[in-house]
Amino acid sequence: MKIKQFCVGDIGTNCYLIYDEASLEGAIVDPGDNADKLLNEIDTLHVTLKYILLTHAHFDHILAVGAIKRATNAQVVVSKKDAYLFDAAASLSPFGAYGRQLMDQFDFPGADIWAEEGTEVTFGGMKAKFLCTPGHTPGSCVIQLDDSVLFTGDTLFCQSCGRTDLPGGNWREMLQSLKRLYELPGDYRVLPGHEGLSTLEQERTSNPYMLQAIRG
Repeated sequence: MKIKQFCVGDIGTNCYLIYDEASLEGAIVDPGDNADKLLNEIDTLHVTLKYILLTHAHFDHILAVGAIKRATNAQVVVSKKDAYLFDAAASLSPFGAYGRQLMDQFDFPGADIWAEEGTEVTFGGMKAKFLCTPGHTPGSCVIQLDDSVLFTGDTLFCQSCGRTDLPGGNWREMLQSLKRLYELPGDYRVLPGHEGLSTLEQERTSNPYMLQAIRG
């Protein structure tokens, strides 16, 4: 298993390319911008992209989805509960003038697979499983890759968690989702949607929002 991390877009979203070195089958998580850069890397590595996996549908996680799907025919997997964000106006209007500047870049083709709790896709001998973790958006998910990695999107960050003040956000649900992640058995690499990487055990020990969540 190989995982390559890219920081894309003005907001600095973490995008991850996952592939098997033997079969060269792969998937990409949250391609939020810079489609040309991502497609060049996919082409350079000769990866056959099977899936575009989305932790949620905020614009900074999906702006490159249309271009990547057209180039690779990969299937888009996202929660139906975030379908309200597929519309450019709904997705970008909360961001004012900055959002209006991005209108002509908004190019989201919709979903091929609706992710629900426990939805699984396989590629290159790996299994990606969707865990529903609402709070940041109603359809926010954590993607569990085998028993080793959690792509936590904007649910769990290193020493922090995602904001809940945008339309569809819910602080109570965020705390429930953080508690759920705390209670997952074992340890995982935590690869979030923004900022630095971590491990689940590190977050269990010292993330103030996760600790608040388990105190109830």
